[in-house]
Amino acid sequence: MKVKHSIRLNLVDFINSLLVFLVNRKQYILLMILILFNIKEKKNGKDKIFFSRPIGKITILALDCNRYREDLEVLSFHAGVRVLFMSQKAPGWLVKQFYTKLDDLPRYINAQKGSEDAVNHKKAYEFMMEFLYRFYKYVSVNCVTTVNYRYPEDYNWTKASDRLGVPFIMLYRECLLASDNIYNYVTRRTRKFGHFHGSHIIVHNNKCKQMFIDSGYASDGEVSVAGALRMDSFLRLINQDILKNKYNNKNKKFILFYFPYNMNLFGRSATNSAISSNRYGLYKKPWIARKKLFIDLHNAIIELSAEYPDVDFIIKPKNVMIENKSWNLYKYVLKRSKINVEKLPNYKVDEHLNVSDNIVSSSVICGLQSSVVLESAIAGKRLIFPLFYDYLSSPYSNDFFWKDYTELFDVATNKDQFKKIFRNSLNDVTVSNGVQYKRNKLFSKWFWSVSGESLSEYYTIIKNIAR
Repeated sequence: MKVKHSIRLNLVDFINSLLVFLVNRKQYILLMILILFNIKEKKNGKDKIFFSRPIGKITILALDCNRYREDLEVLSFHAGVRVLFMSQKAPGWLVKQFYTKLDDLPRYINAQKGSEDAVNHKKAYEFMMEFLYRFYKYVSVNCVTTVNYRYPEDYNWTKASDRLGVPFIMLYRECLLASDNIYNYVTRRTRKFGHFHGSHIIVHNNKCKQMFIDSGYASDGEVSVAGALRMDSFLRLINQDILKNKYNNKNKKFILFYFPYNMNLFGRSATNSAISSNRYGLYKKPWIARKKLFIDLHNAIIELSAEYPDVDFIIKPKNVMIENKSWNLYKYVLKRSKINVEKLPNYKVDEHLNVSDNIVSSSVICGLQSSVVLESAIAGKRLIFPLFYDYLSSPYSNDFFWKDYTELFDVATNKDQFKKIFRNSLNDVTVSNGVQYKRNKLFSKWFWSVSGESLSEYYTIIKNIAR
């Protein structure tokens, strides 16, 4: 094993050295070939190695493709769009030797003129200008997109592209700025990146647009609100009576959209770094009951799983959450449970769960600080907030996104009440028309519309910019 690991490290070192050599020698043709091997096409939701012809279509080159969630799939279904994409890795090959800290772009943007950082930043940009001047002669592209402004790997590619006449359009995704602390933190962070260096920004909601204006990063005319692309298919799904009838015939289902006990909402440990401990201006001291809430919630779900063998119980974490230390506490809860979870065929963890389909097919959902709350709301689902140990009376609740909307959902203040609400929800899955009306308004506030027409709006904006 050590030999294989050593060989792998030597190969990585060799490749990195080769890339540095090619960049220093300005071997643009060879670098172009390497980049082209890393570009694929997204066509009708599927990945294709070979590009189709761009006749009559707007070609989007999507950088940093792993951060789009489902947006690229949605765009690829439009008859007037051709989507090419690549990961952040490939542009990084071209610029990483110019930066000693790839995780600190403001350091270079705000570097004092003539300093080493400023010189290296300028060299990276000038190299990218020369590279892309040649690249776009061989690859037909109408615009370049990313989902954020924070990464040096994308910065020079997007800036140089825009200057060369290939518009940079940011399809910004971090739009759920639903508490004052989050909004203020993101506004302060965005200020550090100067002014937008592209042609246009598309965001999900007016609050996010206002953040870009308040930060000075963009002007009113540089930002459009068009909702979230991934919501189009979801909204169609929940409005199809045939699918609803099909789902109603299936087994009943409960989903917990897993949240770690050490999430920012519950405060941060003072032992963390100065940045992470107060990342959003939240409380540095962790909430004293956060572990107790976590343990009680998971024990309640395990006990309900044993009580209701005909109901499927699914725990849905994000992949990154399984790597968090909070997952060790989850495993501890399973181990200490009086019920042998391994013998419960109706209880499972599924980090790859299709979120949209399973929200629609669920009977009861549990969530907290997430957009799945809005998705569950618009789908007309009973959703339980596990707000045990007087959480709503604690100062931490000021940063709970949905504190002012708890009347639209079910709030459990302890473990026993959680189980009681679950039983009630299982027997009565309906949501009143009055509550659903308010839920629709809440959804529209953060995702622009309940009509499911974001793709058409995105296409119109992109077409006008990239023509």
